Amino acid sequence: MTNIRQELENNFERAVFLKGDPVLPREASRYIWANEHLYGKNILEVGCSSGYGIQFLPNDIWYVGVDYDKKIIECATTQGWRNNTLYVHANINELKLQQHDTIIAFEVIEHLDNGLEIVEKLKKHCKRLLISVPYKEPKGFWGEHHKLHNLDQSDFPNFEHQFINANGYVTNYPDPETFNLMLCKYSAQ
Repeated sequence: MTNIRQELENNFERAVFLKGDPVLPREASRYIWANEHLYGKNILEVGCSSGYGIQFLPNDIWYVGVDYDKKIIECATTQGWRNNTLYVHANINELKLQQHDTIIAFEVIEHLDNGLEIVEKLKKHCKRLLISVPYKEPKGFWGEHHKLHNLDQSDFPNFEHQFINANGYVTNYPDPETFNLMLCKYSAQ
């Protein structure tokens, strides 16, 4: 199982939790925050990993999880998280998006050369967009998988911003003592 988990984690680039696993505080905090900010019942998650985030969301939603990695989608599908879910293998750059109430994209945008363009694309297909990105991450800090660096509030105008520190606490300001993730919430007018 260790080798399979390491493969799914993609060299520690993806958080992978299987059904019954404890979820680390920072990863759990993102989804608890999402649950507090969801709009509607039709939810799309881009970069869903093993689907573990669904356990923090309401039971009465219709959830579609998308990931570019076929093996992680196979893993998510076999976990049996709950009914009213669908996991889809797709590349966000090629995916024909439908309308959703809320779209979630946690730790995805920084992996794409065109990540900020994808944010604009996603905004057109939802009433609420919830994303997280590393806050002011210097190039090379988290490795070669990250294509966009030094992201801050100015990269996400018309979003509300909060932060998650290394211990998983959500705050209104970045913690100067730890590496922060920036939470961004967009609401269509």
